[in-house]
Order: sequence, then C-alpha cells, then structure tokens
Amino acid sequence: MDFETLCAGIQLQEEIRVEAIRYYRSEEFQKMRPLAEGLKSMETEAEARKRLRQLSGTDERHVKMLVCMLSCALQLHEWYVRKGISDTVYFDTMGCFTRFIRECRQKTGVLAFDREWWTARQASGNLFRLGALEYEKKYEGTRPVISVHIPSDACLKQEACEESIQQAKGFFQSHFPEYAHADYVCHSWLLAPELSGLLPEKSNIRDFQERFEIVRTDEASTDYAEWVFQTESSNIADYPERTSLQKTMKQHLLRGGKISSGYGLLKY
Repeated sequence: MDFETLCAGIQLQEEIRVEAIRYYRSEEFQKMRPLAEGLKSMETEAEARKRLRQLSGTDERHVKMLVCMLSCALQLHEWYVRKGISDTVYFDTMGCFTRFIRECRQKTGVLAFDREWWTARQASGNLFRLGALEYEKKYEGTRPVISVHIPSDACLKQEACEESIQQAKGFFQSHFPEYAHADYVCHSWLLAPELSGLLPEKSNIRDFQERFEIVRTDEASTDYAEWVFQTESSNIADYPERTSLQKTMKQHLLRGGKISSGYGLLKY
C-alpha cells in the first residue's frame, strides 16, 4: 500500500489530501521521518509529538503532524496483514483521521487536524474500529483490559452495539489471545448516572448504559461539553439546542444539575 492509497481509502478530504501528499513527498518530511517513528509507541509518542511540533514551523492546519501520523498508519498496514486483520478493519480504524478533520471544521469552521493527542492509539496498533464502537488494548496496573470508546458517528442502537461487541470478542480472541478474557471497560459521559433520569426509558443511551456496571463516577468532569455541545465554553446559556439531547441536558445544567462521567465494566 502507498500513501495515496491510504488517503483514498479513508476518504481524506480533497483539500487536505492534496496538501498531505505534497508534504509526504517533500524533503522536509524525509528529515522528519525518523522522529515520526516515535509515534508508533504509546511510551514514546508524547515526546515525539513535542519534538515534531518544535521542528514543524508554521503548520496552522497541522497537516505536517497529520502526515507524520498517517505515515505510521501506512507502515502499520503490513503488520495488519501479518496478523490476518482485514482491510475493512484497517480502513475503518484509520478513518478516524477524516472524521476528526470533519469534526474540527464543524466546530471551528476550519478544515484542520486537531486530534494529534489521540491518534497515536490507532497509528500504533492499540485501538481498532469494529462496527459501531472502538476498542483499545490497555493495561490497568498489570491487568489487561479492553477500553470501549464511542466514536461521534457511532450508531448506539441495541443491535449495532451488540453486533460490535460480539465482533470484538471474536477479534481479540483470534488476533490478540492475551486479551481473550480481558474485562471490557468504558469511561465516558454516556455512563453518567444523571442521564437515566433525563432520557426516555427506551433511549439508545440508556440501553448502552445498561450494558455496564458503573463502579465509579467523576462529578467534576465536563467532557459532555465537547462531545454533546461541541464547545469549550463554560457559559451554559450559550450551548446550542439543535437536538433533543442538547435541549434536555442544557435545561438540566441551567437548573444547577451536573453531568458527570462514569467508569463501568461490561456485564457478561
């Protein structure tokens, strides 16, 4: 696979794609490539990102960092093939780059890559998109766990979630047997206990919550602001009300309510 095929496979936005391919072919990137190798490990990615930012110069839309991440994703394809992981899973997983750029434009009006702090998980082979949900190989202390993530475009209908979870169980048993019996955990605003009293009984979010045993909550969390309202503002009165979920949560917050985040274990 080459870089152009990867960009096409994830349907990278044309404007960004042209700029990314140009930079990938540049002499500047060839000099940056050795540093970009550090993005392929979760132990070294933070320092690698720091050094790459220092050397990137002007990069207002963060295309240079995007190319560094995508170059690691490209190299990872051979590892996917050796592991017997399908191209469908590969492209679904790496599609996060396109999704994040789209979300950035929706939030800021600018077509840019603003999630470099997250995508080393995909580029290092630790996180996989399997149907509706994403699954990350992690350790909590010495215990292997599989962390469940909910992409912004995830379908949370009961059938879609069940299909994804069953796919994940088969996936890890086949490709990562050391995780075959690992607990599935989730830390998200979607597991906020407050939501059960705000949403209809048959809502997809409540159905998702019921899959997990919530073992602790973080009442100080404001993660919902980014994921529900796509804002970093702390002024609740300015939150949008385009969806019924936004309207319901905003009214709850204006009344002085909280939306925490919950940590749960998937029920078996």
